[in-house]
Amino acid sequence: MADILGQQPQQPQIDLKQAKEMVCTNDECDGTVFIQGTKFLKVSRLATGQSKDAIIPVELYLCGDCGEINADLLPDELKSSIIQ
Repeated sequence: MADILGQQPQQPQIDLKQAKEMVCTNDECDGTVFIQGTKFLKVSRLATGQSKDAIIPVELYLCGDCGEINADLLPDELKSSIIQ
């Protein structure tokens, strides 16, 4: 109903004191700062039915200390194709 009236929906109140800091998934690193990156996946034109291959950008986050991709922030269906 709020969208119909041109108003923004109310955001839930979150107590950040109860939030836990995310840590790098690399066992040898305890980095807590992540850098946004983009990886591009190519899908064959045969699979898409288009005249050209499709290029799909995938947003991911890398540890600012070691460069490891944080798998916890990837969709499940992409984890095996992006994390080697």
